[in-house]
Amino acid sequence: MPKQKSLQRRHIEALVAVGESRSVHRAARELGVPQPVLSRLLAEAEALIGARLFERSSHGSVPTAQGRLVLPRARFALRTMERLNDLTAGDAPPIRLGCIPRAMHTLLPHLLERVYPDGALASTDKAGTQDAAMRFEVREGNSVALFNALAAGELEFAILRGSVQDTSDEWVVERLFDERTVIYCAADHPGIPEGQVSLSRLAALGWTLPERGTTSRGAFDAFWSENGLPPIKPLMETRSFEANLALVAASRLVSIAPESIVRRHVGFGVLRIVKVRRALPINPVMLAFHRMSLEDPLLSRFHRYLVEAARMR
Repeated sequence: MPKQKSLQRRHIEALVAVGESRSVHRAARELGVPQPVLSRLLAEAEALIGARLFERSSHGSVPTAQGRLVLPRARFALRTMERLNDLTAGDAPPIRLGCIPRAMHTLLPHLLERVYPDGALASTDKAGTQDAAMRFEVREGNSVALFNALAAGELEFAILRGSVQDTSDEWVVERLFDERTVIYCAADHPGIPEGQVSLSRLAALGWTLPERGTTSRGAFDAFWSENGLPPIKPLMETRSFEANLALVAASRLVSIAPESIVRRHVGFGVLRIVKVRRALPINPVMLAFHRMSLEDPLLSRFHRYLVEAARMR
């Protein structure tokens, strides 16, 4: 019986190029091959997979439902091939990490210590073995956007807030650590006593909050509603914790942020955590990645560094 053919790297490159450019013509130009050659590779890939992966029209090539399932795996496979090819040359592509803002403050410093000990260009494990050209780059964003980027093959790992609603079994979602969100104000805020304060009293004050659409804002609004209070209409909405920390320290506004971040500023004497009768819920911070990632030695070690960094925070 003749051996069944399988996808080759050229097929995977063709799929990824067409998926990213949404055009066979543009993909052929980017790959530097004639368009008929790319069309043939695409047809071979579809025949080997046994499904139509793109709908072609005069407006371009749009992935089908099957194509949307295949493309993230194709991107992952291509990135793995690139790392394998470049590993011996010491020039492997960087590992792409997505991270929510709260973990940028609490986890990333410890990750840097693990990956770049003493500012080295390559990491060294406890046994003294050096990781050839382990580098990583970070994309900051909200949980939904980061998981979408992970699913699209644009990231190898994503640090997210809360659970991820995904029914497929190709993603692993692990709990890294728990983080509590707190309400805080300026250290000398005259309208907020040092003792316990009711939420209804806080509702009458001026607020600055994370913008709508962020996981932090959604969780806060849900908490407020669960306590039977009308939604907060903030005087300001921002995209970063840093902006709110600065605004609250210099005004009579109130805001929310991860407890570990606020406590640093409490230590400087500029902020104060508001004691409320019902605390905001503890939120898990999760790590999501493709199930095949741990088959890659470099990604497996980076995963270990992430877990260790979470324990050190």
